[in-house]
Amino acid sequence: MTVRLAVEGDLSAIQQIGRETWPAAYAFAGAEYIANGLATWWSDDALRRSLRDTIVLVAIERDRAVGVGNLDVRGEVPIIWKLYVRPGTQGSGVGSALLAALIEQAPPGSPAVRLEYVDGNERAARFYAAHGFVELRREPGEQPGWPNTVWVERPLP
Repeated sequence: MTVRLAVEGDLSAIQQIGRETWPAAYAFAGAEYIANGLATWWSDDALRRSLRDTIVLVAIERDRAVGVGNLDVRGEVPIIWKLYVRPGTQGSGVGSALLAALIEQAPPGSPAVRLEYVDGNERAARFYAAHGFVELRREPGEQPGWPNTVWVERPLP
């Protein structure tokens, strides 16, 4: 497996990763939540903006994109907005490799790296805690009945 910078030619594969991961990761949040997330964050336009405005990395295994992550370095503290691995590949080290590569992209002098995950996604909670992230705060869901957002941070040396 290799992790590399994503290019526009990867957009279709990245979008497919979203289509595979969101229903599995957020089934507890409901079909409306999943549909909204896919339309908002995984559309062609959203992914092109992500390529333009953030550092997007893809994990490639046997010439197939199996994971994606991105890091937004425009603020004082870099933020990971996406870190998704195809369901059949989860638990194989792809997520850890992507996370490490994203953290390496943080600008020198960055105090920490932050990210958010959806409350109720226990697999994500365990993964990030195991990688040194600690909870900062929780925010209410965007719409009534939607899960809260959990913000976590990992200090950098």
